[in-house]
Amino acid sequence: MSRKLNLTCPHCQSALVVDVDAGVVVSHAPPVRTAEKTDFETRLRQIESDKSRAAERMAEAMRKEQSRDRLLEDRFRELLDGAKSSKDEGTPIRDIDLD
Repeated sequence: MSRKLNLTCPHCQSALVVDVDAGVVVSHAPPVRTAEKTDFETRLRQIESDKSRAAERMAEAMRKEQSRDRLLEDRFRELLDGAKSSKDEGTPIRDIDLD
């Protein structure tokens, strides 16, 4: 007498019947999908709202990138002016020069 085990696949939610003694799948039943039906107008409104949210996110990302570029440019100018105003000490001393 073979023992059978009823399982549910964690990946696809299919119903499986496994023969424990033989170690094989005896039967497989695909999961029941309940498709949610939406009408055309509702789906069109969802798509339009998704488009507007995507446009808003893109505009926000562009604003952040522009402000980032401006901040980096300001920081670069500040460091460049600091380097120009500091006195030049010639070539730096290397470890090998100390021997």
